[in-house]
Amino acid sequence: MALWITLGVTKAAAVLSRMLGRGAGQSFPGVVAERMDPRLAGKLAARLPHGVILVTGTNGKTTSTMLIAAALEASGERVLTNATGSNLKRGITAALLSASSLRGRFQETIGLFEVDEASLRLVAKDLDPTDIVVLNLFRDQLDRYGELDTTAALIGEGIAATTARVHLNADDPLVASLRRYAAGPERVTYFGVESDPVAGDTPGQGVADSGRCPRCGSRLDFSQVFYGHIGHYRCPNGDFERPRPTVAITDVATADLTGTSFTVDVDGVVGEITFPLAGTYNMYNALAAVSAAHARGIGQETIAESLKMSVPAFGRAEELWFDGRRLYLLLAKNPVGLARVLETFVSPLEAPRILFAVNDLYADGRDVSWLWDVPMEALVPPGATVLTTGTRGADMTLRLHYAGIRSAEVEDVGAAVRRLVQETPVGETAYVFPTYTAMLDIRELLSGHSALQGLTK
Repeated sequence: MALWITLGVTKAAAVLSRMLGRGAGQSFPGVVAERMDPRLAGKLAARLPHGVILVTGTNGKTTSTMLIAAALEASGERVLTNATGSNLKRGITAALLSASSLRGRFQETIGLFEVDEASLRLVAKDLDPTDIVVLNLFRDQLDRYGELDTTAALIGEGIAATTARVHLNADDPLVASLRRYAAGPERVTYFGVESDPVAGDTPGQGVADSGRCPRCGSRLDFSQVFYGHIGHYRCPNGDFERPRPTVAITDVATADLTGTSFTVDVDGVVGEITFPLAGTYNMYNALAAVSAAHARGIGQETIAESLKMSVPAFGRAEELWFDGRRLYLLLAKNPVGLARVLETFVSPLEAPRILFAVNDLYADGRDVSWLWDVPMEALVPPGATVLTTGTRGADMTLRLHYAGIRSAEVEDVGAAVRRLVQETPVGETAYVFPTYTAMLDIRELLSGHSALQGLTK
């Protein structure tokens, strides 16, 4: 079938989807396209003159993709990305379709897509990327992915289907072990942190998902743990050890809620970076961006300037204001992720106001048993005002009860947001920890003033 016919039909499908109120037309045309021509995404991606970069991993895909896009744009590239976060193969296909003309031409010069971990093998095989970035691997949506070894194998299959440069987190043992799938050792770059970004132990460090040698299965010896199982490690039997990163943070000058300032060493060239996103996990996102941008020949000054201008991706420590109250929206999707944002934003406070919004729809993951793996006892301050909501709000309430934390469940999400704002004095801050679909609902509520009429009196 002629390319222009397929493109015409799928673009019409996107318009129809929007007219019928079935979403923004972000993934449905991708479904139609895959039915008409399963290889369409690859055919379109091949028309991007500077190729495609893929970003995958459990936590940080959206933020890292945003940071890499900023560096590419600062260097003069015109970037095509799946900014809506639709990261399955059909969503990436839809992003390519939306940007192309009926003749399959693009104004953009390069593709940059965040990719669901289990979908990487399909996407990489079709799009033939020049670079693949793997951020980290944590337990996430066990009903979809299974255990971490399974997820790692799926990512490895995607890497092996390409000759891409592979950017791996040296401080995550399972991610570092993926080097064996690369086309050759010269195609692998490691990024990592050489010095502890925050001195001392932190409560969330108890949430560790991958502490065994990926070769022999022995428990790894850690000389430093930054969070979860991210740190410096070696196998006691000598079978595996942390590789030395060529893109590394060598010193952290400041780290607080306003962001971080750190020294980065890229192949022996040292530079200073001021980065306005908080948390150690965001420092790794920044490192991933430095690695991918450097591989594209972008200078460190350009990269540093783009990082300095960063803003949070939607729902990822996004700062929203309503009726004079500041609300932080902090996506919660797995034990390590929730532990880290609690640790960063509310653990140091005396009496924070908190809303947990927990759904169990497909995009969230049906299995919410992971809530029991978060050390709430150590992370939620005793004086906190805590509300719960969502389809599994009762599960969150129960988890908090067993942690000795009093909370109030509000079944309706809108009512929960109203109550949170009512209990927050004007000029002060509240913190919302939603799963993915709850985050979308709350953002829509907060952006539509009519939805929250009568919010405060």
